[in-house]
Amino acid sequence: MGPGVVLIQVLGGVFAWGLAVAAEDVWVFFSDKPDGAGGRLEWLKEDDEWTSEELDLPLDPNYIAQVKAMGISLRVCSRWFNALTVQASRAQQQQLLELSFVRQVRPVQRFKRLPVSPGTEDGVAAAKILAQEEDPSFEQRAQIGVVHLHARGYRGRGVRIAVLDDGFHYLDHKTFAHLRDNGLIIAERDFINGDDVVFDQANQPHTGDERGGSQNVHGAQVLSLLAANHPGRLVGVAPEAEYILAKTEDLASEMPIEEDRWVAGLEWADSLGADIVNSSLGYTTWDDGSGYTFSDLDGATALTSIAAALAVRKGIIVVEAAGNQANNSEWPYIIAPADAPGVIAVGAVDRRQEIAFFSSRGPTADGRIKPDVVAPGVRVVVADIRGGDYMRSSGTSFAAPLVSGVCALLLQVNPNWGPEEMLESLKKSAKDLGIAGADTVYGWGLVQAFDASQLDVEGPALSLSGDPFPHPATLDVVHFPLQLDAEYEVALRIFDLAGGLVDEKKKQFFEGANQRFSWEIPERLGNGLYFYQLTASTSKRSGKIAIMR
Repeated sequence: MGPGVVLIQVLGGVFAWGLAVAAEDVWVFFSDKPDGAGGRLEWLKEDDEWTSEELDLPLDPNYIAQVKAMGISLRVCSRWFNALTVQASRAQQQQLLELSFVRQVRPVQRFKRLPVSPGTEDGVAAAKILAQEEDPSFEQRAQIGVVHLHARGYRGRGVRIAVLDDGFHYLDHKTFAHLRDNGLIIAERDFINGDDVVFDQANQPHTGDERGGSQNVHGAQVLSLLAANHPGRLVGVAPEAEYILAKTEDLASEMPIEEDRWVAGLEWADSLGADIVNSSLGYTTWDDGSGYTFSDLDGATALTSIAAALAVRKGIIVVEAAGNQANNSEWPYIIAPADAPGVIAVGAVDRRQEIAFFSSRGPTADGRIKPDVVAPGVRVVVADIRGGDYMRSSGTSFAAPLVSGVCALLLQVNPNWGPEEMLESLKKSAKDLGIAGADTVYGWGLVQAFDASQLDVEGPALSLSGDPFPHPATLDVVHFPLQLDAEYEVALRIFDLAGGLVDEKKKQFFEGANQRFSWEIPERLGNGLYFYQLTASTSKRSGKIAIMR
């Protein structure tokens, strides 16, 4: 028998040859911890019964020392779970179980984020943003009512957002210059390579040469939806917020997501005072091919879901992508930890406010409606990290940061809100889509930031909060965002360059912000430049619109 080969007995008395595993990554859960007052705290309660103070108590250093003395390599410590993760052989795992203070040893699960699967929707694949497009990101902000809050000066100042992802190569892109110049990146931590650098490096112990590869790209694109500040090209939802960046996914591995590093990142963000955590972890299948069943999506089975729920209980607003698996016949449902109670699970819609073909569906195993809300997630504008400009991309992992940014604006307006108030306000103010009422496709609907803020509408009778979109008009519909101080009949008139009236529409609108006059372009109108005029009562707004169908 060669070295490293063992005889394994399997069910039914059948024998097979297999390779011995030298070491595995496992959780080691302790039975108690110091209570901070000279006593011991038996770790016997359910996860949701611990106080925030008890969760934050450090592990027993003597227990950690005894584990290390066995020649076992430590990975991370979790205060919330009173546990370590280590690399241990099967024999060492058995020795760990024989220690009086160890109550359980279980594998660290590994996963991978599922990208958007190919579909019939035109243009879902990433596409470069043409240089002549004027403010291509306006539409995604306008759809969720962010434009009105930005106009009032709410841009996330004083709110601290943690982003957990695969790294953040923000150094070279102009859209992040203000973060560097104004000290808005509060802390960075690479939980894979064990340093405080989350952008590209060479010769990393685990991720290798990151320069020019896929590592650190997805996270930077997510960050751009939150924090970008390049007017006329890409403006994020919360460009003046403070950011904590946690690199927790190793793309050099076939299964890049490891639950212990994600939990470590979440606890680290809590220790730094994060108000909001944005993540697009999402998984159902483990590295050994097994995984969760639908009955496990109860918010209390997956360790990441338990950790996310604990973060919510500690006062952190946790926003999680619902997942990109709706067209997976074997698993169309949301993915952990989006199933956790109190976590804001976000699905994706397209520019027509129809559900994206890939956006994962609810409910949870215990019957709760998920996703909670939806946001734009099809062909949204993000930073092109390797190309230096901007591009379009799709996924619920791009819808989630739009909602995280909205939460930052709402916290700036309402600094006393906690996770419960935030989620309730988002639900109550959301634009209902799909069937009437909350459902397991759209949740409570499309996020409407201004309505959720509970601010009063100000300004003239008619306010056109930005240019019509899309601009140029490349589809059959153009939207004019409106803000009204009362109920009005609004008239839209379209003129050609000679001043001739070529189309006219009138619609009744109620008081409020986040409204839009949607104009269906008549087939008879050819491509070219036109003038528009919007009228409500004695107020008028006018401008130009280019049609390029």
